Amino acid sequence: MRDDARVREAELLRDIAETINGTYDMTQMLDAVLDKVLELTGLSTGWVFLIEPRKTGALRCAADVGLPPALARDAKRPMRSGTCWCVDRFRDGRLHRAANILNCKRIEDAILHKRGDTGGLTHHATIPLRSGDDLFGILNVGAPGKTAFSDEELSLLQSVALQIGTASHRIRLYGEERKRAARFERLGAAASELRAVVEPKPERIAASIVRVAGETFGWSNVSLWMRESQGLFLHASYDAGEVRVPSCGAPGHSCALLDDVLETLETKRLAAPVDPGLLPSGAPIRAGAAVPLVLQGRPIGVLVAGSSTEAAFDGVDAEVLSALSAHAALTYENARLQEQGKTLARWEERNRIARDLHDSVSQMLFSLQLHAKGLEAALAESPAGVRRAATEIGRLSREALAEMRGMIRQLRPAGLEEGLLTGLTRYGASIGVTVSCDAGALRQLPERVELALWRIGQEALNNVVKHAGVDRASIALAFEPGAVVMTVSDRGNGFRNDDADGYGFGMTTMRERAESAGGAATVDSRPGYGTDVRVRLPLPAAERGGEKP
Repeated sequence: MRDDARVREAELLRDIAETINGTYDMTQMLDAVLDKVLELTGLSTGWVFLIEPRKTGALRCAADVGLPPALARDAKRPMRSGTCWCVDRFRDGRLHRAANILNCKRIEDAILHKRGDTGGLTHHATIPLRSGDDLFGILNVGAPGKTAFSDEELSLLQSVALQIGTASHRIRLYGEERKRAARFERLGAAASELRAVVEPKPERIAASIVRVAGETFGWSNVSLWMRESQGLFLHASYDAGEVRVPSCGAPGHSCALLDDVLETLETKRLAAPVDPGLLPSGAPIRAGAAVPLVLQGRPIGVLVAGSSTEAAFDGVDAEVLSALSAHAALTYENARLQEQGKTLARWEERNRIARDLHDSVSQMLFSLQLHAKGLEAALAESPAGVRRAATEIGRLSREALAEMRGMIRQLRPAGLEEGLLTGLTRYGASIGVTVSCDAGALRQLPERVELALWRIGQEALNNVVKHAGVDRASIALAFEPGAVVMTVSDRGNGFRNDDADGYGFGMTTMRERAESAGGAATVDSRPGYGTDVRVRLPLPAAERGGEKP
């Protein structure tokens, strides 16, 4: 009979191994194995607790067999709440191997509060479930009247628990790979949607990015922080389906984690409790990640995502968020290039119209003016009425030619009709900045150079409004051998130069515009002393000569 028992035991152990290795569903595996463990040990009751990482300690009864009525009542509520000695030992690290539990606190509570029939169950064995060094659950087994377990029984239960741990690791890896595949498939759709974003304004681009991230991947909260001269500023946030864009002038956020992301260019995982200023949310964030936005090798911001439940954001989500950040950075670059292309197209069209008017209508009017002068001279002896008509033709032709030249000047880039410094002065007034200018001897600048200085000057004045805390600025225009230099200065808040490697998206745009024109843009600033933005652009050889009025 003893040999038969050993054969049966070996068969059950084989069945358990086959069951464990034959499924990729954790719940299905635990249910099937628990039945066979009870048959193997001759016990009647068992259950499995799965416990989240210790930082949260969330408890879930993942499988059970033969629970007495006192534990099964109210949809197994006693198994879904509260704590007990075995769980406490698991959480504080004292449960390392299969052990006798003298009595069951859940049964004791059921008896104390008269919650129903306990079926004679008073004690159970507790076996930790582990995968390598990772403890993830507890297996409890018992039977009515059984108050202790032999070393042989505990050893048998420990061997089964090790198999369950190995299987759970395999199932988790399989689940992660399935989730990773599904997530990256969604990433393709998100990237396509971001490529279609053509909004020129940074805050609208940010709103599109957080919306796409939240809706595509089901993250409850997403925020986008952009680097500017005074630090990181929230450009948009997504909270449970709602997108918010802070009003202009919203304060920046000082956070060591975000600074670390920008400095190391590495993904940082978020653990509860998460700084509520980092991910604006109506509910506490339990888990998440922060990833850098890098454009042309320079960090321009940080994308943060998270969830109010830890299980809804894991390592796979962090990987996907990191991949999404590259597409988010390209969204800014694409928007800038599209806007730059539109600007160049408008500029080229205006120039084409100006050239056509100059080459055709303007020349015809000039010819008409010359003919009118000749006609006046030829009609010197003619009647007064004829002479007046000829004079009137001459006057009208001169006025028409003057108006045509004015129209040609106006077809230069919008804002530059009356010159670069006048245009920047008026632009400053329109955004609340009083601009004083120092130009010295003026020259006629090439249109491409003038347009680059105009756009850079606009961005520099925008930064005065956003960050300097003053309403005055000065612009100096000077000429060096082979180059023109424009300096936009304010005596506002300023910032440390050693913190200004990225200067923010606005400064990145200024530098790119200067570089596209063959020049360079630099910034000199100190806290409390203001900021100087200096732009140096080369002049074509034909424009390096003498001064022009």
